[in-house]
Amino acid sequence: METELKLKIAASDVARMREHPLLANLPEAARREHELTDTYYDTPALDLWRAGLSLRVRRDGDAWIQTVKTASAGSPTLHERGEWESSLDNAQPDPAELARQVKPQRLREVLSSPAITGQLQPVFTSTTHRTTWDIGLPGGQLVECALDSGSIDANERSVDVGELELELKRGNPTRLFELALALHQDIPLEVANDSKAARGYALLQGAAPAPVKAAKVRLTRKMRMEDALLCMGLNCMAQIESNVPGVLVQSVESLHQMRVGLRRLRALLDMVGDLAPLPPELKEGLDWLSGELGATRDWDVLAETTLPAIHGIHTEALQAAAKERARALHKAMLPTLHSPRYTQLMLQMNGWLRGRQWRPATGLPKHDPLAERALDGLVPLVRKAQKRLRKRIEALDEHDAPARHRVRIAAKKARYAAEFFGDLLPAKEVKAYAKSLSALQDRLGHLNDLAVADKLLPVLENSGHAHDAAFARGYVNGAADTASHGLRDALGAAARLKLA
Repeated sequence: METELKLKIAASDVARMREHPLLANLPEAARREHELTDTYYDTPALDLWRAGLSLRVRRDGDAWIQTVKTASAGSPTLHERGEWESSLDNAQPDPAELARQVKPQRLREVLSSPAITGQLQPVFTSTTHRTTWDIGLPGGQLVECALDSGSIDANERSVDVGELELELKRGNPTRLFELALALHQDIPLEVANDSKAARGYALLQGAAPAPVKAAKVRLTRKMRMEDALLCMGLNCMAQIESNVPGVLVQSVESLHQMRVGLRRLRALLDMVGDLAPLPPELKEGLDWLSGELGATRDWDVLAETTLPAIHGIHTEALQAAAKERARALHKAMLPTLHSPRYTQLMLQMNGWLRGRQWRPATGLPKHDPLAERALDGLVPLVRKAQKRLRKRIEALDEHDAPARHRVRIAAKKARYAAEFFGDLLPAKEVKAYAKSLSALQDRLGHLNDLAVADKLLPVLENSGHAHDAAFARGYVNGAADTASHGLRDALGAAARLKLA
């Protein structure tokens, strides 16, 4: 299993990175220069890629090497993949030879299937000039650096590649993030959330990356609370990071799923805040990112959901104006995700999680709550979320939109707590609990969408749509009054829910 951190770098900065003191002054051996040509193979239906595999044949000088890799596991920022390779006599791949090395039976069967291997053909290529060298870090840790410049070519389309890969050969993965942050202080870097293979397939297919929903958190009954926290945190980070390629091509649903991942992460950190306090600079960074994503999503919802539901007037012109506002905000998101601040936040957040930086310098005390079994430690956390929801419901004035939104947030946090610990709780009870809270969220979410629409529509009133926007405001206010009927009963039912 290889562990590597991939970072994008501008072509104009490649020479500067090669001579950066942190990389130039710590080599353990001479640098190695390579001219690489990679050809990726798949079937016409892309069966290997759909099975979570990539197969490439690399020419490095006079040598031919075939490699099969799995998709990244865990957080896309830190690529942890299964990788198997073997030498070849020529450019023709021999997947059966690789299959003998692969232990997971499902993957072995894919590589051995005549229906697949009989249809293999080149699908795209990558040409790269690579400089590699090893650097030694304190404590005997060893990192291999690979600095790439080149291009990926598919279907007569091409994309330039500038990339720094830091692969851990020996030591703690946290050191990769610390090294990357130090380099980022001098030369702007961006986290590469997708592999060269993923970029090649995206170029080949010419389609926007698919939105990525939250994966189920996998916990074991013997797992300590600290390990559960790490598992849950990386699960949230994976959802955030996996949606970045989609957000960069202005996908509405990818932005929504990135927001969901961020919301889940912030809910998790709030839930465990007494056990693992987040450094203030990281909290500030997550708040900043949430604000950047939120305004864009509000206009998406107005354009795609709220306005089409209005009857009594034709809303096409309003929808077009709202979509134009949303498109402008989606475009404005691009500098945010390309900014040094975003890169720093992602590296710091991953470093905090993977380095377990909530621990004191002397290590985790034996009787620390994070040292106990998650099965035992989850109860007070789930109950805390339930109690907060009940208190907000009891104090709620149903006609107070901001207060309703705070109840909605509390309901989300209670549901996320149940879903985070779902493997350690009775499955039927978790399903019923989450379903009830999700229904309340949807109802409160609809009311919140109407309240947000009431705030956004005046912008359209003042930009040439006065009559239609004024009518729409009246409509959404009436719809909000109607949607509020019977809300107290639904809130009372949620307040009585119990899980742990």
